[in-house]
Amino acid sequence: MNNTVTILCSGFGLGFYVPGLLIERKLHALGIKAETEVFESLMADDKRRMTDNSRKAYQQNFSVALGSQKIPGDIRNSLDLAEVQSLFERWRSEGRQHFIALSGHWVHILDLFREAADYPVYADLLYVDSDLSPSWKNLRKLNPGYAEPYREVSMYDRENKNVLWRLDVEGLMPLPYTARNGRLVVHGGGWGIGTFRQKIDEMEAAGYELDISAYSVDEIGEDTGGRRYYMIDPEWRTWLRDSGGTHTFPRFGRVSRSEQHFQACAEYGQGLYGIIRQSAAIISKPGGGTLLDSLSSATPLVLLEPFGPHEKINSDIWESLGFGIRYDRWRDSGFAAEPLQQLARNLMQARERYPDYIASYAERLYAMEGRE
Repeated sequence: MNNTVTILCSGFGLGFYVPGLLIERKLHALGIKAETEVFESLMADDKRRMTDNSRKAYQQNFSVALGSQKIPGDIRNSLDLAEVQSLFERWRSEGRQHFIALSGHWVHILDLFREAADYPVYADLLYVDSDLSPSWKNLRKLNPGYAEPYREVSMYDRENKNVLWRLDVEGLMPLPYTARNGRLVVHGGGWGIGTFRQKIDEMEAAGYELDISAYSVDEIGEDTGGRRYYMIDPEWRTWLRDSGGTHTFPRFGRVSRSEQHFQACAEYGQGLYGIIRQSAAIISKPGGGTLLDSLSSATPLVLLEPFGPHEKINSDIWESLGFGIRYDRWRDSGFAAEPLQQLARNLMQARERYPDYIASYAERLYAMEGRE
């Protein structure tokens, strides 16, 4: 059979996309074939446009974003069935049987493919948040026993407030905290949602220089008082491939009101992660991708209002482990540097204790192949 690992991502949040690319790159480095697929590639054009419109609405109003999680829906109604059939035909012709799914939306596809394939299909359901995010919750409503044919892998232990696995970013070791630039990275995750925009003036008044993620040209302000703006190319989409047919990390660049120049990032460390790795802290809602960045780079996380119950638990875990501090508590300290330094020490000391999910997966795959 084909031993290519197919990594099933989603563009509904970069936390369900970037980890998939990191897994793909690490598997390649370990000598294992891997390919990433993005769920939106299977959606009808009008449904993708609706996703883009939702993104804009959520950026403008965080309460709208929070309310969207309470609206039940069946993502299968958004599928282009011809695209699904084409994908199945390719997978069957290549004998694909090893999968890692980062979004619950893909389980609908895996179930259908398992029925159509005449050979065993193996899949890890990888939860990058500490509790079920909306795609998994919607799946559970439609199919309470969705996980039975597969292997569930949780990155975090929500009951004991601990980390179970880590995902390293391209072998980049954390920089010593004393070698960092003292700046703060301020962002709203891949979709630019949350309360981060309301905190900027307050942190600058406390004397911090900021690296700010903008999500539209209108958000780009003046580079005054040490402020710098960065942005993902507004034309870039997770479901688009490059000329070689490969999914890419976001096109990214430093921007000003007069100039926007975006550079294709061959490696994740060339984008926002490279800025985070040099910084004193991340100021953001506690999404799964942000936790990954924080742990991998040993960069403290100042925790803003979470996007739903799963991010609330993410926040609780990071605070309990001494990896993050809630914004209000940090503000009450007078925005002191000392709490951030201690959090960074905690992260640096703890990160190596957690096993690398990708290395473990590769070992299981080799063992499975040895038995076949």
